[in-house]
Amino acid sequence: MNVALDRCPDCNATLPEEARYCPACGVPVAPDAPLRRRREEPSPWVQFLDAAWDFFASVRVAVVLIVLIALAAIAGTLVEQEGLYQDWRPPELYYPARYGPLLGRLLMATGLTRTYTSWWFLTLVYLLVISLIVCSLQRLVPLHRALQRPTVEKHLGFLLRQPVQARLPAQGEDPLAPLAETLRRRGYRVWREGKGLHADRGRLGRYGPYVIHIGLIICALAAGAKALPGVDVTHDLWIENGQTVALPGTRLAIRNNRFTMETYPNGMPRLFQTQATLLEDGREVLHHNIEVNKPLVYGPWWGPWEIYQASWREEPGIAHLELVTGDRVLGKVDLDLKSPAREYPVTPEVRVVVERYFHDFELDPATGQPVNRSREIANPVFLLRFVGPDGQELGRQALNVAIQPGVEARSVAEGPYALRQVGISSRWYTGLRARRDLTVPYMYGGLGVVMVGMYITFFIFHRQIWALDLGTEVVLGARTNKDRWGLQQEVRRIARALGGELTVGSGVERSPGSAGAEGAR
Repeated sequence: MNVALDRCPDCNATLPEEARYCPACGVPVAPDAPLRRRREEPSPWVQFLDAAWDFFASVRVAVVLIVLIALAAIAGTLVEQEGLYQDWRPPELYYPARYGPLLGRLLMATGLTRTYTSWWFLTLVYLLVISLIVCSLQRLVPLHRALQRPTVEKHLGFLLRQPVQARLPAQGEDPLAPLAETLRRRGYRVWREGKGLHADRGRLGRYGPYVIHIGLIICALAAGAKALPGVDVTHDLWIENGQTVALPGTRLAIRNNRFTMETYPNGMPRLFQTQATLLEDGREVLHHNIEVNKPLVYGPWWGPWEIYQASWREEPGIAHLELVTGDRVLGKVDLDLKSPAREYPVTPEVRVVVERYFHDFELDPATGQPVNRSREIANPVFLLRFVGPDGQELGRQALNVAIQPGVEARSVAEGPYALRQVGISSRWYTGLRARRDLTVPYMYGGLGVVMVGMYITFFIFHRQIWALDLGTEVVLGARTNKDRWGLQQEVRRIARALGGELTVGSGVERSPGSAGAEGAR
């Protein structure tokens, strides 16, 4: 049977008839009242908000979200992320080749190749942020109210249930005055009310977990902001020796003056180095030798560009050919295997015209037409035409350039002229990764707040002392959230200074009368 209360058990305020919540402090006074303040029957919208609040206020929900985020992070660690793998191929080609056609497409479709910016991962992060905010508010507001407006005069039973107790002689007209003065000298904040006294020190330590929550929220919001355009940007740049490449979306460009690779005797790479020049609006602003773990850094402290040495690549570059007719060499032709020119003048009488070029030639099984099998220079084939000074056609040739050592070029020629391969030279590229992450200062700031919160939590102890004047003696009860032994020693020294003694604490038996004492807040 539920008994109606006339006064709030928390703040002792007068309660209206059939009240479910205290109008003064909001504490529920009805057994079936949820832990929220409501003075009237809520609307459906308010009921929905209440249900959502209760859901996110659950520690179990927060734990489940943390576990899901951890599992997603593990998956993101196991699967190579887009922009981080050491390959020049785009994701739609790399992942099917790396994991197989089916699994590769599945990983890309589910977003596991870009886990930390995928919509489902960001949803989990923002849900955790909401949960942290709600959990913190649910507990912080009552805690702050209790610390700012503590109940000073406690029942004797409450004092006798505290882990540290002492008894002091009642001296003078105000037996609590010497105790209050002693506590103030020790840095305690003291309240007096009637025959009761309350003092506390180090209450900041109770706010430590919530400071940690604030730091985690800052880090989570910064992590979520990485998905916004322009916040976390990565560009992979492949630059040939002597080439200048613009940094997309900026006024910057980078020039590869020279790429150097040194190897050990067994052929393993020992050094990758790019002698680079950074240009802004066409002006040279910085020279730097970029090596692994020695990036070029340029820009403001809160969001600089960092350009790392990520990789290198060698590919067939120039095919060196001779124009011959019979046994006579008429001239030399250098065909660029990446982007050949439309025509090459060799002699006043003969020009070589590139009709079509296939960098990875194969015949389409369905149509029988020549196509490129991939984007790599793997099987270069030129369809050439020889033209005279008046534009008349002098002959044709299909040339398959040999790019492997020991393999001869194959060709089919019509007419008196033909190109003969005499060599091939490689083209070297340095692979640079340019990155700018504007969330880094916020990440460091959030981690700094977390460290401050951890210091507050673990090294600032909240000590609370209550005293009650019984007329013949003063009973003292104390507790702390950490370092009970230190509190016992402090209470022992206070009691001895005032002519009393520690009655419950280290090595002291608990009072038999305290077992059935009534509890109080």
